[in-house]
Amino acid sequence: MVAEECPSKVAVIGGGFVGLHTAVHAAMAGVNSVVVVDINPEIVERINSGDPARIHVKEEYVVENLPALLREKRLRATTSYREVRGAEVVVVAVQTPLKRGPGGSVTINYGPLRSVAELLHPYLEPGTLVSSETTIYPGGTRELLAEPLERLSGLRLDEQLFVAHAPERLSPGMTEWGPHNIPRIVGGVGPRSLERAVRFYGGCLKVPVHPVDDIRVAEAAKLLENSFRLLNISFINEIKRSFDRIGINVKEVINAASTKPFGYMAFYPGPYAGGACLPKDSYMMEQFTGSLLLRIAREVNETQPLYYAAKLLKTLRSRGARRVLFYGLGFKPGSPYPVESPVLRVIDELKELDPSLDIRKYDPMIPELSDFDSEEEALRWADTIVTWGYRRLLGKPHSGNVIALEDL
Repeated sequence: MVAEECPSKVAVIGGGFVGLHTAVHAAMAGVNSVVVVDINPEIVERINSGDPARIHVKEEYVVENLPALLREKRLRATTSYREVRGAEVVVVAVQTPLKRGPGGSVTINYGPLRSVAELLHPYLEPGTLVSSETTIYPGGTRELLAEPLERLSGLRLDEQLFVAHAPERLSPGMTEWGPHNIPRIVGGVGPRSLERAVRFYGGCLKVPVHPVDDIRVAEAAKLLENSFRLLNISFINEIKRSFDRIGINVKEVINAASTKPFGYMAFYPGPYAGGACLPKDSYMMEQFTGSLLLRIAREVNETQPLYYAAKLLKTLRSRGARRVLFYGLGFKPGSPYPVESPVLRVIDELKELDPSLDIRKYDPMIPELSDFDSEEEALRWADTIVTWGYRRLLGKPHSGNVIALEDL
């Protein structure tokens, strides 16, 4: 299919990492008008500024293409759902984030997805395709979005209103794969919804499409992908704890096992498998299936920051550290996104273990969480630096010691 088959207008609900990628890609693919709707005025202002220093999504695909799309008036952001009116396709890309409560309790907040139906339904017209890219449990798209939209709008599902699910699969920091070439799994609430969604993703957006007859398969596939990663990361973290006790270097073991050309996939240990997806998606799968393995893997992952904090404290005390700077705060080394950051979890545990330590933070890519205005000021203050992704500091001359958190 060709670009002329793109709808003239697409609305994207949610201007975060996923939504902004989708909006930019739709405009680049040939949609004449893309409107991003986000209830957060700050997010809207950042998008409309087009300023690479202010845009909250730092990937090259967005940063390099968004300013031109804004100038050409092919993309804009707003807080008003009224601007959805006239869109032939509505892509829902809101979050279903983890909520952490007292005593370490964890729940998933489905509120953002529930609210979409309430806010969106007045502006839907017969024939609209609503495609959700929001991660959800099997059956959740129908339960939380499709059926409420049918009830509120009066439009019959798969006849007047077409609803599909195409789970996002983006990975922050990855340049080889992006919204333009990652294959999309697509499921619909019915055959006509599936057909419309396949035409949109495969025809207009020109990405490889894997259609499935049961929308729940599309929903479950996303949970499986990330549960697989969480299980394997937690497994190697548990193995690391055992090997540390007897003095075996687990990374050398992994490298040795990786020489097998089949039947093995390398996963590496770390202080916590964080980010917006892995902890939440695996927990969602655990809740849906009652998986004992996932529950155990989650417990390993949740206690990993304490394990690293204890190892780090031993090293800090051996060096007489008092002023400790954590340099790098992203959810993975060098990332500008701090959601479910391992470093922040380790810091919290370290403060509990030794309240006498003076601990401060710095990351040039996450200034809102930094305690210093410049790298020079931060390094001058610290007597010991714990890096996360900024390995260049290991050889940088300054007055203190440097410890790479990922090497513990």
